[in-house]
Amino acid sequence: MIPLLVILGFRKHNGRIVRFWIPVFLVWLLLLPLVLVLLPFAFIALVVMKLNPFRLFKAGWQVLSGLRGTRVEVEDDNAFVLIRIL
Repeated sequence: MIPLLVILGFRKHNGRIVRFWIPVFLVWLLLLPLVLVLLPFAFIALVVMKLNPFRLFKAGWQVLSGLRGTRVEVEDDNAFVLIRIL
């Protein structure tokens, strides 16, 4: 399943950690009409370039699905950054 939520966290100068919750599923919903319009053109372009469009779309879906569960945390004396993809 594709990621539905991204959490970004930063440490402020006063030591407090601020987290932003970004609902990615809303972005997917906004992009869906654009993707549906561009999909036939992408399909034709891939056929012209002699690439298997189904295999390429499957690989893209697997990359998006593989992002789910990713956690990147960078901490230093002066900085803290957290990225979680749910």
